[in-house]
Amino acid sequence: MMKKTQLLLLSAICCFALSACVEGEKEDGQSTNGNGFVLSSSEMVDDGHLPAVYTCDGDSFSPPFNWHGAPELTQYYALIMDHNAPDGIHWYWTLYNISANKSQIKSNETLGDIGNNSVNHLNEYTPPCSKGPGEKSYHFTLYALSALAKINSEKSVDRATLLEAIKDITLDSASMTVTYERESNNNDRQLETRPKPQVFQLNPPVLNDSVDSPRCDAIKSSVSDAGFAQGVSVTCDNEYAYVTSSTYPDHEVMTGITGTNEQVPVPAEGYSAPIKLNPVKAENFTTIDAAVGVAVNGVPVYDYSSQGELDIHEYDERHDTLVLGQLDNCGGHSGRGDDYHYHVSPSCMIDTMKKQGSDAIIGWGYDGYPLYGDKNPDGSDIATGALDVCNGQADDEYGYRYQTSAKPPYIIQCLVGEVDTQKLPRVSPLSGDKDGIRAELRPPQGGVENLTHTVSKDGSRTMRYEYQGEEYFTIYSPSSQKEGCYDFKQKTITNGGKVETGTFCRGSQSQPQQAEPNNKVSHSSPISGEHNLKLDAWADNWFAAYIGEELLIEDSVSITTERSFNAESVSFSADYPIELNVVLKDFKQNDTGLEYIGARNQQMGDGGFIMQLTDTDKNEVVAVSDSSWKCEVLHKAPLNKLCESESNPIAGEGYCTFMSKEAPDNWLQNGFDDSSWKNATEHAIASVGPKDGYDEIDWDSNAQFIWGEDLETDNTIICKTTIEQP
Repeated sequence: MMKKTQLLLLSAICCFALSACVEGEKEDGQSTNGNGFVLSSSEMVDDGHLPAVYTCDGDSFSPPFNWHGAPELTQYYALIMDHNAPDGIHWYWTLYNISANKSQIKSNETLGDIGNNSVNHLNEYTPPCSKGPGEKSYHFTLYALSALAKINSEKSVDRATLLEAIKDITLDSASMTVTYERESNNNDRQLETRPKPQVFQLNPPVLNDSVDSPRCDAIKSSVSDAGFAQGVSVTCDNEYAYVTSSTYPDHEVMTGITGTNEQVPVPAEGYSAPIKLNPVKAENFTTIDAAVGVAVNGVPVYDYSSQGELDIHEYDERHDTLVLGQLDNCGGHSGRGDDYHYHVSPSCMIDTMKKQGSDAIIGWGYDGYPLYGDKNPDGSDIATGALDVCNGQADDEYGYRYQTSAKPPYIIQCLVGEVDTQKLPRVSPLSGDKDGIRAELRPPQGGVENLTHTVSKDGSRTMRYEYQGEEYFTIYSPSSQKEGCYDFKQKTITNGGKVETGTFCRGSQSQPQQAEPNNKVSHSSPISGEHNLKLDAWADNWFAAYIGEELLIEDSVSITTERSFNAESVSFSADYPIELNVVLKDFKQNDTGLEYIGARNQQMGDGGFIMQLTDTDKNEVVAVSDSSWKCEVLHKAPLNKLCESESNPIAGEGYCTFMSKEAPDNWLQNGFDDSSWKNATEHAIASVGPKDGYDEIDWDSNAQFIWGEDLETDNTIICKTTIEQP
């Protein structure tokens, strides 16, 4: 453990006041020599690694510490976490006036008074979230103070202000230095509490009808007792019960929404939610930017948050779907995948249940624990403070149970039991949006009025709403082209009130497909020709590839999926020359170009794409992505990167300006003149930080990561290349 000592008396060894000793000198003039004042942590060691849970790649919690050996005259403590970056000192945590009777601080705890941080300038701990490659060093320094730090409470207390205030009252200091490398640059360290749910579990595995499991029986009974057995099936193997449904409820949907994202609820036939049959409490809670469980009517259950992973220890009204008016009168809405799910208590579902008492189970967490309503199963009120941070409590019958509540967090906020993150499902996104008419739909400012959703006898569905005196709509009907597809006609606020049409499909979910490593699935294509080829690609976050004007493959993971990085492979046949066209997109919430807007980890996302084309008859790579490709940037934001640190970023205002344009109408056609386009920019692997599928492909040494000139601000790109016969 490194120790820093501040001597109040002059000596031949140390310098005056806060200046450092010659030996062990550090940035703040503090000595590394000490008299026994020690700072330690149960979660890390000096010169070790900072666990990811305390960074933006994890739960963004502040870490725990213990200390001992402070001078006898110590009256208070101060604690600073900082990082010496190339552009100056960054600080993440400033605590002061911590009582001398304290000898520890728990994870995510605040003691004494708290100052700001240099990331979002709020009075809170903010997690490290560096963007450059390589390990970064972070320093924690605990100061023993002889008196109260007197600081003007009306001022924002930053690192410099605090150091100035304590320079004459510091008796001693102890420190710890740890390093962290972002997961994007280090594939060896994975965070268990930030799983990447799969796109969709197509069908349950082959099941054994003779499975003897009380938990399986209980799950089946909860569905049948509620009266949903006709539309929801439950099958079990030795590990899981699979609750299979269309995710579309029998009750009305969407009524009451004002903060609409202009998405609509489209059934997802064959959705299968795996519930553990033998639940075991986990060492760490699991939070997911996706469903955490399923209601007994087969509708997925989410936490209350509107975006990203929430801080389970700190309620955030800015991301509360209920407060934002995003939920209907039944507690649900349609997400970015046009999928219906609940964020709070499913009141309309409960009203339709046959068994409606307090002892009725209304859903299940993926970890295998049941979800009950606002009262204990015996009908008694839940005592104040009885529910834990995940919104649950101990249960005599099941070991643990979740509850709904009228106050935040309303419903399951996190999972207390162990979960296999590789089996957590997502509704398969709609595909076929080559014109982008349903991409990046977003809630209009100020909300809408009179939103209604109706279903006609012929199966067509209509959502209508008014905004600033004008009517908008989305009409979608089962398509005759293919099962699971819908013909859309829409007039949206997001797209400027234009009437647009298109056909979109969920993708086949009835027939299981043989998964390749890392859950890549080979897709067949109607493109035909003399030469047999295979395209391998990896994208951050999303891509679609065309041969001429014909779609070859579209990323199977929606761009709105948290951590939507994955590799895709497709085999096809074609004739040379091959006109390969790709659309590349990095996720952005709106035209600011930012993601996690309003959250602690608000940031610019970064992109990256790599591809290789193999002649499978010759087992020879015939084309790769490199700087010879021609690319055009269609969306660039923010034009000033200071937008990233704005507390209220608004697209088109202040630092948050953007550039956006449409793709040329004929850019997919063979012979399109791309001579005015720039060549693609090649980016180093360390800059892109590929993961989640990248390592499953044996990449040709010539294949390069390409993007626009700026990985962070170039958000939507189209690229072309012509592949001649070798």
